[in-house]
Amino acid sequence: MPPKKTIQEPNVNVPNGDAAKGRDIFDQQCAACHAFEGDDKTASAPTLGGLLGRKAGSTQFPYSKGMKGAGFNWSEKHLFVFLKNPSKYVVGTKMAFAGLENEQERADLIAYLANN
Repeated sequence: MPPKKTIQEPNVNVPNGDAAKGRDIFDQQCAACHAFEGDDKTASAPTLGGLLGRKAGSTQFPYSKGMKGAGFNWSEKHLFVFLKNPSKYVVGTKMAFAGLENEQERADLIAYLANN
């Protein structure tokens, strides 16, 4: 069995985000599936409370093999690239979200996630 490939932290600059704007983006784009608390065993998507610093694919949610094997801890930089195109960043992810192309919107969403 080949060793797992860890996704290295991207070399990107994450713009300063506005958490209030990020809340609106979360409510419009994420809240239908994600919450900040709850039971990951029965949820339609993993909870996002305390996401930054947490190992990808490490909660009780039934993650894809790609997410379980990603081998990184969530950081602002990982989120910034992931949120642009989730299925390209973590191949095989179950997340059915096309992504956020706009850099400032991604930064705003990350600022909101960092505060929850």
